[in-house]
Amino acid sequence: MTGNGVLTKRAFVTGATGFVGGALVRRLVSDGWELVVLVREQSQYAPLENLGATVVFGDLCQPESLTDVLKGCSVVFHCAALTGVEHRIDDFHQVIAGGTNNLLQAADSAGVQRFVYVSSILVYELTENATRYTESMPLLTSSVDPYGRAKIAAESACLEARQAGLFQVSILRPVFVYGPGDRPGGFLPTLLSMLRTGRFRLVDGGRSRIPMIYISDLVELLILAAEQPQADGQIYNACSAASPQWHELTTTLCEEMQLAMPGNVNGRLVGLLASAAEGLAKIGLLGKLPISKAAVKLLSHDVRFPTDKAEQQLGYQSRVAYRQGIIDCMPMLRESLNSSAGSE
Repeated sequence: MTGNGVLTKRAFVTGATGFVGGALVRRLVSDGWELVVLVREQSQYAPLENLGATVVFGDLCQPESLTDVLKGCSVVFHCAALTGVEHRIDDFHQVIAGGTNNLLQAADSAGVQRFVYVSSILVYELTENATRYTESMPLLTSSVDPYGRAKIAAESACLEARQAGLFQVSILRPVFVYGPGDRPGGFLPTLLSMLRTGRFRLVDGGRSRIPMIYISDLVELLILAAEQPQADGQIYNACSAASPQWHELTTTLCEEMQLAMPGNVNGRLVGLLASAAEGLAKIGLLGKLPISKAAVKLLSHDVRFPTDKAEQQLGYQSRVAYRQGIIDCMPMLRESLNSSAGSE
């Protein structure tokens, strides 16, 4: 930050080889930012170098690898996290909560001025009665969902760092992120893979809406959170203005990809299975949680995450409508489907 309080355009980005981080890097480069990106040596980082980003090797779980790499950066965009159900429960806390703590300490030592953290709407306590979740709603307590719990711990660490006067902090809570360039393990590629292999079921007919945000809208909000002074100390939902029902989305994908429509499953039954899985996890009989009660509520309830706060404070606007967003994704999804089929 310069002497007149303006951020210098040199940023540090984690998760840059992922979907969100990669899209953010491309946008920042086009906006004239100088970038330092944290990657693992075994990752595919050549495209980042081709964009002109400075690649540094390190691991969020190894704090010694973060000691010097943030020097000279005014902003940190922390996009890295574990996702999916294939990871062990303990790993979520170690990477998401522990890794964020390590990064916060390194950012403090490096003199960073602004820290922007990508959290998740899975931090909310999703209840039977509420359908609209603003940023002030209660946080998750009824589920042991390891992803949501780890995100809560990471958010708390970020806010504590701000309270201690280390730097300015902004937190974003995205819904399901979609768009061209998504990777295996991302929302739409995973859904398509499950449809292709018959592993996906609509819950109660798929009548509930899916909270989604197009990738460029999320990137825009990330940059607003970094650049706008009024974003300091604030938490923002990140969602598009309108989202489809699960049935609408799966119908579109199955028709376009010539796949069979998925079957249906009773939401109450899925909830009971999730409760049983969490019970086994609590007593140490499950190292991985295949589904959580929090995830079931997100799949089976018509929940909304309004962005009024970001609109009013930062001027955020959701620019890409769902139908256009899905059209933009089709070439990527066809390629994903063909490569999956070809690998069998």
